[in-house]
Amino acid sequence: MQNNNRLVAATLGVLCVLLVLAIAKMQISIIRADRLSSEAVQQSNARARTLSEYFVILQDVETGQRGYVVTGNPDFLEPMKAGLARVAEVGTRLRQQYAAGSKEAVLAEHLLMVGAAKVRHARVVADLRARGQTDEAAAMIRNLSGKRLMDDVRRKVAALQEAERNVSRAILLASAVDHEQRRLRVIAAEMALLLTAGALFTLLLLTLTKLDRTSRTRNDYAARQQAIFDHASDAMLMLDQEGMIISVNAAAERLFGRSADELVGQSNLSLFADPPPVEVSRAYLKGLIAGEASANPVQNFIGRRGDGTEFETEVVTTPVPLHDGLQFLAVGRDSTERRQVERMKSEFVATVSHELRTPLASISGSLGLLAGNPANELPAGARRLVEIALNNSHRLIRLINDMLDLEKIESNRMELREEAVDLRPLLERVIEENDGFAARHRIDVHLVSVPPRACVLADPDRMVQVFTNLLSNAIKFSPKGEQVDVRVVDAGTAWRISVEDHGPGIPEAFRNRIFGKFAQADGADARIHGGSGLGLSIVKEIVARTGGTVSFDSELGRGTRFHVDLPKLQTPAPADEAPVQQQPIADDGRRHFLHIEDDADALRVVGEAFAHIAEVHFSPSFAEAKAALRRFRFDAVLLDVALADGSGLDLVPLIRETSPGAPVILYTATDLGAAEVAMVDVAGVKSRTSLAELVARVEELIGVRAEAETRA
Repeated sequence: MQNNNRLVAATLGVLCVLLVLAIAKMQISIIRADRLSSEAVQQSNARARTLSEYFVILQDVETGQRGYVVTGNPDFLEPMKAGLARVAEVGTRLRQQYAAGSKEAVLAEHLLMVGAAKVRHARVVADLRARGQTDEAAAMIRNLSGKRLMDDVRRKVAALQEAERNVSRAILLASAVDHEQRRLRVIAAEMALLLTAGALFTLLLLTLTKLDRTSRTRNDYAARQQAIFDHASDAMLMLDQEGMIISVNAAAERLFGRSADELVGQSNLSLFADPPPVEVSRAYLKGLIAGEASANPVQNFIGRRGDGTEFETEVVTTPVPLHDGLQFLAVGRDSTERRQVERMKSEFVATVSHELRTPLASISGSLGLLAGNPANELPAGARRLVEIALNNSHRLIRLINDMLDLEKIESNRMELREEAVDLRPLLERVIEENDGFAARHRIDVHLVSVPPRACVLADPDRMVQVFTNLLSNAIKFSPKGEQVDVRVVDAGTAWRISVEDHGPGIPEAFRNRIFGKFAQADGADARIHGGSGLGLSIVKEIVARTGGTVSFDSELGRGTRFHVDLPKLQTPAPADEAPVQQQPIADDGRRHFLHIEDDADALRVVGEAFAHIAEVHFSPSFAEAKAALRRFRFDAVLLDVALADGSGLDLVPLIRETSPGAPVILYTATDLGAAEVAMVDVAGVKSRTSLAELVARVEELIGVRAEAETRA
């Protein structure tokens, strides 16, 4: 709605400007038209005056020659002489005032011819009288030839003057009509301008009223938010993009035992008892902005109060886009008591589970011996009871294992042993281990496709647990005689492992809580299919901790497909078996460098810079680099300090151990101290050391080392 109002206001504003320009243009055209009309009338009047002047000259000539002939007094010749001196100039002027070829120009030309004849006649008469031939001069006057010429002049002058009067009247009439028409158009444009300006003013008035109302609403909202911020029971801190504290509420002052003046302007790391590196903190904030899965908004850490006491706190950090830039809202609370209760609960669950494991193992083992020993000839009814008891003991053991796994996950004690995992043998193992379970349900399991070299960095045992859970679910919920398909496809930066069944599908109402704890579609699921309802929750947590995601597609009556997306392992890994010691990546005669960097652009640029020296492989994380270093020897290693999951400097001892003699090149945006520089062979800061300088130093270092090895 607001955008529509802005568009209408802009359109009305442009229309007003256009109307103003149109009105100005029309006013100018009126002035120009009036001026042209006035000039045309003035030209007509000038021609009329010239005609009168020409006629007066000819009259003076006529009067002068007549008076001179009658009286003989030479004084009468003075007007005639003055007229004869001017007649040619006035005639030329009259000829120029008429457009050539026009009707008036032809009539004017006749007038000038008659006038010239009259002038010649007057000259002849005056010359006769001057020579004493008075009778002859008088005779020429009496024969009225001069009078006829003068009458003809008078008629032609009168006709031309009448034409000029008609021209002036026509011009004035046309000008008046045109002026009125133009004036009406100006009035119409002015009315349109008035209406448009009125509409624009009304819209602006409504907009200002709405803005005022919105401003009051926002002020009220801001006041409410500020009241919530100030009086909330949880500690609230506003941070800038560098992690500096901008403002705090009273609860934050109480929680950390410091006043607002002591907290504002300080780094958020000053609240940690054991603060992480600045680079890690900034990388975490950037991850929140980018929405990275690894940047969990909920963080637990040990805080330090102003008096030095320490406490456990839970902080939720959320990006807050504002008009003057992006900020972060950190909401924290003292979690010491809650965490202690959780630990007590976890310890209780673990204790109970461990205490149950031993007797259940004994029970299950004894029942297994009874059921599986053909020498024990139990009655059919007793054997059936033993089998029921054995199956239920297995269910209890699985439930206890799931609860223990979930407790480890929630208490963050589940350790993942990351290594390169080839998906084909892993999935074949899972299918083989579940073959008996599938046979009991009369389900065929097929490994449809696995692309070559499909490898991930993960804990192989936990991956077996993930796909066992998914496969067993697919088997349990498939009708007898159906098929379950397992396939791996390339999903760009990840491998997608899909487990597809042809069962009843997942009910719509259950889909949003399918990964919850103890989740079952309905109460009958647990009775019919068995299971604790913890399997998918554990699957999701393990996959998330491996850096992947779990999703599903389901259609009622057609089946369900669960998808596990795991990041690809970028460093090469043989598909048949994982070597137990370091080996060269390839025996192709080239050098092979490893670049440890989590910025994709930096990886590409550095790779291009060193392409003429070596084949550059890359690892975007601490964990992946660690796995690559354990598997392969490299000729040189380039590393950054601030990685999302660790410090690159912590890999230096492993590099020295697994790739002895390989130069270690530190290329980072972090300012380096003497201790960091001493750990590596070449050190450069990205903002101070160009890539060309870095390449030159590495080339020099490689050349020196190659020469030393040759001498040895």
